[in-house]
Amino acid sequence: MGARPVVLLLCASIMTGCVSSGARPVDESRAVSDYINLAKGYLNEGYSERAIKPLQRALEIEPNSASVHGMLGMAYQRLGEDRLAEKAFTRALAIEPGASDVRNNYGAFLFARGRYQDAYQQFQLAAEDVSYPRRSRTFENMGVVALRQGDYRQAKEYFTRALRLNNNLPRANLELAAIYQQEGDLFKGWQHYQAFADVADQTSRSLLLGIELARANGARDEAARYLSQLERLYPGSQELKQYRSR
Repeated sequence: MGARPVVLLLCASIMTGCVSSGARPVDESRAVSDYINLAKGYLNEGYSERAIKPLQRALEIEPNSASVHGMLGMAYQRLGEDRLAEKAFTRALAIEPGASDVRNNYGAFLFARGRYQDAYQQFQLAAEDVSYPRRSRTFENMGVVALRQGDYRQAKEYFTRALRLNNNLPRANLELAAIYQQEGDLFKGWQHYQAFADVADQTSRSLLLGIELARANGARDEAARYLSQLERLYPGSQELKQYRSR
């Protein structure tokens, strides 16, 4: 409900921005920006199919916009149109090879389809851009790829680097907590787990890890609280069965 007024305002803005004295908009860049923001609003609300039309209208004005093609890739991805999504992502990067945000999103698309090495290459290129404001997320993504490939040493390095840039990344803190637990450094694992728990919602996996690390560090109240949440939120989970079997 909260985002809907924004979409309506953007529609009004687009109607105003497209007034022209001839066949072209008075302010083309403003119109393209408004169409992009309208599409973002639809994607954020979950109306992915509605995002396509404004992006197509934006391309009519500016056919070589990497930003528009990149967002079109995200919209097609949400719709399960993988071929069209990849075509849009690659078109965006052909237009602007330095579009790190598009590379990161394209990497996420490739990762979701099990193309881990291809995803890693896109993340790596995005991470090389020191001016990219979401560079920490890219290192976090590289850590997830390394984990999926079973390279825990490399994953640890990437997650640590991500947290140097932004120490509030939930996934990086959670995975480091699990890695340190496996390595036997339970105190460091507990520190990263607490940083995760401060900013993220719990899953059955994270709650079981929290119980184990809390108990290992003598934090009985926290362990009891995590157990209560696991029993209440995930009563049929494998993690609860695993805990009870121990």
